[in-house]
Amino acid sequence: MHQGMGSHSSTRATALRRMAIVATTCLSFAAAALPARSAADNGIRLQISPRICTLTGNDKQCATPVRAQWRAAHDESLCLVVLQRPEVHRCWEHYSAGSYTIDLVFTEDLVFQLRDVSLEHVLATEALRVIREALQYRHKRRQPWNIFD
Repeated sequence: MHQGMGSHSSTRATALRRMAIVATTCLSFAAAALPARSAADNGIRLQISPRICTLTGNDKQCATPVRAQWRAAHDESLCLVVLQRPEVHRCWEHYSAGSYTIDLVFTEDLVFQLRDVSLEHVLATEALRVIREALQYRHKRRQPWNIFD
């Protein structure tokens, strides 16, 4: 009888451990899904145009004017930076909106960030994606087999 109770309590303990692991895992995923401080929390919106550059055929790089626009709920002092291009930046002091257009030539994704003027805190982020058309993976249509050819 004592042996039966022991197996019941060990089964229950195992079930409780599993539930604790599942709960911890769920909380970890929930915490990872939520940013520490989102752009929506600080009232700053960043938009870039275009958002995608598609390379087709023999294209090796994207060459396009890129426009970044931002708006804030109140006056901000901030800088727009392109992570992959440290030479590309623009700062504003005490504005609630701003716009910046630059001609860029690039081969990989670009990440645009609005940061505070000390460049320590990221306030908003947008990416300009490069998509390569996968022509080499497309199957060419073949003519159906013909016995008269």
